[in-house]
Amino acid sequence: MKKIAFFIATIMLSAAAFAQNCEGLYPMKQGAVIETQSFNSKGKLQGTSRQTVLSVENIDNGLAIKVKSEQLDTNGKPEFDRDLTMRCVDDVFYMDMKEMMDPKAMSAYKDMEVSFSGADLEFPDKMQVGQILPDGNITILISSSTINVMNMNIKILNRKVEASESVNTLAGTFDCYKITYDMEMKSIINITTKGAEWIAKGVGVVKTEQYDKKGNLTGYTLLSKFEK
Repeated sequence: MKKIAFFIATIMLSAAAFAQNCEGLYPMKQGAVIETQSFNSKGKLQGTSRQTVLSVENIDNGLAIKVKSEQLDTNGKPEFDRDLTMRCVDDVFYMDMKEMMDPKAMSAYKDMEVSFSGADLEFPDKMQVGQILPDGNITILISSSTINVMNMNIKILNRKVEASESVNTLAGTFDCYKITYDMEMKSIINITTKGAEWIAKGVGVVKTEQYDKKGNLTGYTLLSKFEK
């Protein structure tokens, strides 16, 4: 169940046309590339996630950002990919909670009916240490014909801007906001975990850490490549 922690594969975006409003969440240039390596609690590489900005389009009061997301194995071999769409509206970036789901895990249900509902994760452009951020949640219903195969609910709770810290990675050193949160997953079994993510202005997620309910580290990710 430790792989549940890696469902939080956060992509946070901003836009060139709205640079003053959403600059803290992602590079907004077409062709920009971000690679993040995932490790287990012992520091063993588990894989690499690569996001490439495909386009940035104007929408009402903001922007929509299309991104190609690829997952690579430990040898750099592609395992799967998908296109994502994020949005930034009125100085707030919204990450659709269904984009958190691991496509490799969900591929087992590719021949079934899958529906999503919930509330997006919000990231305001201007964050301050001590700030409380809104919760996010998603419900996934998987069915085949009239049979309910699985009903899963994931909640991201108690989100807080914990600190302002400098983080050193292979891609460079970045000044980040540290956001902590709790995650609850209810399905066949119930799982509670904790997490933290470090976000840099104009870059996005630089580092994440995942913990079990007792506070033991189960895995982490680090930015390994950044091109804009």
